[in-house]
Amino acid sequence: MKNITLLSLILLIAISCGTNKSSDKKTEVLTENERLELVFGEFKTLYQELLTFKETQDFKKYGFGVGGSNSDWLNKIKKLKDNPDSKLLLKKGVVAGDLEQLGLGYASSKGQDTEVTKTFNKIFNEAINAKPIE
Repeated sequence: MKNITLLSLILLIAISCGTNKSSDKKTEVLTENERLELVFGEFKTLYQELLTFKETQDFKKYGFGVGGSNSDWLNKIKKLKDNPDSKLLLKKGVVAGDLEQLGLGYASSKGQDTEVTKTFNKIFNEAINAKPIE
């Protein structure tokens, strides 16, 4: 009898804990537009970071190499490219791989603008400054 009572008590506690965990979780489903804005926000942040550090002496010397302070930027780009929502960036006319190519272009030119970087910058600025479709 004691074993059955103890077992019942353990099961009751386990069920209670399981119920509390599921009720504590807030499952918020984002719309496609909200997911797009989140991933585009990441894109814009990484773009601004690149524009900020591309002219520094550290970047000109090390680029994205391990010795430089910007080596993590490429890892952030890879993470963005691996994000399934990054495909939504096409709706803005950009892709994460193009941002990566812009960064690599600046690394090879030591932070100087080239025809390639000018083209990417024009595309990115048009996407960032575009008026939302209503």
